[in-house]
Amino acid sequence: MVGNTGGNIAVRVLERLNISVLFGIPGIHNLAVYDGLAHSSIRHIATRHEQGAGFMAYGWGKSTGDPGTALVITGPGLTNILTPMGQAFHDSVPMVVISTQIPSRFLSARSGYLHELRDSTTMSSSVTKGSFRASSPSEIAPLLDRAYRLASAGRPGPVHVEIPLDYLAEQCAPSGAFSSSEQPFFIPDEEFTEALRALGRAQFPVILAGGGASRSAVAVRGLAEALNAPVLLTCAGKGVLSEEHPLCLGARLHFPAVRELLAKADCLLALGTEISPTDLWTDEFEFSGTVVSVDNDEGHRASRNGVFLHGRCEEVLPLLLAGVAKKGAARWAEKDALLARCSQELGATLGVADELPLLAETTRALRTSLGDDGTLWADMTGPAYYAISEYAAALPGRFLHPVGFGTLGAALPAALATKCAFPERRVAALAGDGGFQFTLPELAVGVQEKLSLPVILWNDGGFGEIRRSQQAKGGPLIAVDHWNPDFRALAASYGIPYFAPEEGALGDALEEAFAAPVPSLIEIRARKECC
Repeated sequence: MVGNTGGNIAVRVLERLNISVLFGIPGIHNLAVYDGLAHSSIRHIATRHEQGAGFMAYGWGKSTGDPGTALVITGPGLTNILTPMGQAFHDSVPMVVISTQIPSRFLSARSGYLHELRDSTTMSSSVTKGSFRASSPSEIAPLLDRAYRLASAGRPGPVHVEIPLDYLAEQCAPSGAFSSSEQPFFIPDEEFTEALRALGRAQFPVILAGGGASRSAVAVRGLAEALNAPVLLTCAGKGVLSEEHPLCLGARLHFPAVRELLAKADCLLALGTEISPTDLWTDEFEFSGTVVSVDNDEGHRASRNGVFLHGRCEEVLPLLLAGVAKKGAARWAEKDALLARCSQELGATLGVADELPLLAETTRALRTSLGDDGTLWADMTGPAYYAISEYAAALPGRFLHPVGFGTLGAALPAALATKCAFPERRVAALAGDGGFQFTLPELAVGVQEKLSLPVILWNDGGFGEIRRSQQAKGGPLIAVDHWNPDFRALAASYGIPYFAPEEGALGDALEEAFAAPVPSLIEIRARKECC
């Protein structure tokens, strides 16, 4: 790499931070960075839209735990990537977005400069942990270093850094070594003692494990068995405890039978979860017993009626496990009966009836083909809502779903990023025909990068979940029935395999798709009259 321009320095910082893959789109305003990338070991993946770049960075961060990185231009590049930044913010996913900015002399001047934004850092701050602008060429390196540390520190999330064009082109001094700002882990003795006391007093404790516990699977299992406590999972927490374990009730917080169970519990051990409305499928969380929370977000302390332990689950849970008194055999006798009740409630809970057999068949086939180690990325679509409770994840990070922000179109680009990160792992994307078309062009990335990825397309002729909601209200159907392309011809245009399996044949189609060296499109015709 020749020269110490700001663009080259930025690339050197990324190399020093061990960033191996960068998702982005070249533009006139970021070519100074691409000049550096041309001589770098960093793998650059050119996406077809900035939203795709953002969702790939989000998918990388969510599946690896390390910050995903996206590079865009200012103006439309930054505005296009705001949606995946919002998804990463709500899902607590580490991610860094680097954008350019118009030359510093034009800032705040309403000059009409190409791609000018009125106040880009303020705009971005609503969906990030922080949005920062380099104030000089020499600030590029320390600012990027700060961004990556901030993205992973505390409660993870996205961070935005923008660099004016003139700073990228100017010569500047090479950056020095970075220093760590990690704070030592510490919990006050009185809080820790009170947590152990509350767990010891509990006659019927229940554990709720969220995404923040995903790196603490061994300790979660140990606590469950020591306390003989049934374990509930949030969607983000699926796989923290295998759903085959006799104490695991899966991600079923939204079922009436589970709400009754929680009403009987006298202590809730909440691990790495904000207990949000999107986890509950209702606005309010009501629990009359004591809540013992372990959470890295200090902001949740005031909302919990009990003991709050501030820290990462991987730091706190081994200490809790060492201190709790064991309560007997690690088996909860009512699990089978409760799951049977949930099965009876499934149709009413999801608001579906006729589709249940096809939903069940699709979920079973995916689980069988992916196995314990494969990853399923599920978009915001009917079969994903079914799979939240019925797809039995055995390991953390194997069922991934954009819960908090709830955006359509995330599954395909996010799954491509996961496949980049874990090339030997089976990865699949599950999307509805409506959401799939939000980011459909990213199929080309999978072809170009030779990524084997089955895309299971649930085709119900439009926005099926919104159609169902309109029907439930007794109102007219408006804007939910779509004209779709010929998906077989679409697959052919990309040069990828296409399957339209008949009943019972999805498993065979998946096996063929996993053997292909490029993405495959598997269309499930869920609404025959529309196909």
